[in-house]
Amino acid sequence: MADLAVLAGQAVVDGQLTGPVTLTIADGRIASIDPPRTEGVIDASAATVVPGLLDIHTHGGGGVQVIDGPAADMDRLARFYAAHGVTGFLATIGGSREHILAGLGAVRSYLAASPSGGARCLGVHLEGPFISPHALGAFRPESALAPDAELFAEVLDAAGGHIRLMTIAPELEGADAIIERALAEGIACTIGHSVATLAQVDHAVDIGARSVTHFFNGMSPFRHREPGLIGAGLTDPRLVCELIVDGIHVHPRAVALAAVAKGIDGVALVTDSISAAGMPDGEYELEEQHVIISARSARLADGTLAGSMLTLERGVANFAEWAKVPLADAVRSATEVPARVIGLSSTRGRISQGRDADLTAFDSDHRLLWTMVGGALHEPAAA
Repeated sequence: MADLAVLAGQAVVDGQLTGPVTLTIADGRIASIDPPRTEGVIDASAATVVPGLLDIHTHGGGGVQVIDGPAADMDRLARFYAAHGVTGFLATIGGSREHILAGLGAVRSYLAASPSGGARCLGVHLEGPFISPHALGAFRPESALAPDAELFAEVLDAAGGHIRLMTIAPELEGADAIIERALAEGIACTIGHSVATLAQVDHAVDIGARSVTHFFNGMSPFRHREPGLIGAGLTDPRLVCELIVDGIHVHPRAVALAAVAKGIDGVALVTDSISAAGMPDGEYELEEQHVIISARSARLADGTLAGSMLTLERGVANFAEWAKVPLADAVRSATEVPARVIGLSSTRGRISQGRDADLTAFDSDHRLLWTMVGGALHEPAAA
């Protein structure tokens, strides 16, 4: 790939907002960070250039589910993400045992094909199957299985080492052993689809759980005498809280509450998007469920929310507005924080010399201008 350079009016470099700089790129990496120049550059002098966004909880978009394959569809999905500011994502898989195993096989085949173009698939977020039957959300009842060492070993084998994050309900009998095995395999554990008490959450965090899946959703409501998972998430600095910032899953004022309680570094912005994201209203299938898309929301026939229609660049803009923080701070919750959650802080989530040239550019109104993945430019999706 030919060398190129980006003139950024502002850039978040090594976690700090800086004035005009030139990012020189060679072989898909940031070769140097230099004083501004105007010749031979991609002109982003009126933009803020930030690290490429990372979505660690997404089921799909643009008409494609991450668990279906084939590779051509996954390539299309990767380009859909890049058109919305995302440079890396976790393919999120849930549902029945059979569905999970099939999905893991599809993702494994896709990664084995050495895909190129669009956002990079960084591995799998396994949303279950060890979740509470009392906090299913849009999952079918058969999606909630009791923690079982043999089944987990089968899942690990099917994944071929690609699982980076796993959602689990810690109150289930046998969950401790699954969490400990996951951590030993290098899989981060996130608590979700759970009705755990505060004491049960505290115990899970003590043994290594470090985040909360789609905070406020899929869990017991906050009670002042039993704060539960929401109380733990808001008050335990060891926990990062995923937030779906679409104004449907979480009210803007609740988003602000989480931002105040946790700080930017305690929030990971996610989409939980489904294949219908970016598609017209209508009826779609999502992991064994029939979903109706209307008025920017995805719901089952009974009205239950079933993932979202959110794209991450919109989530960043919403977060900046609702939490009343600068864009450069809001971006940390979609770059540095998710990278930390999945153990990729050393390679993802920052603009630094020597790292991949994964960049996202926003204008002064927080609108996406372009995305760069390994030095390759992607235009934004049409509004």
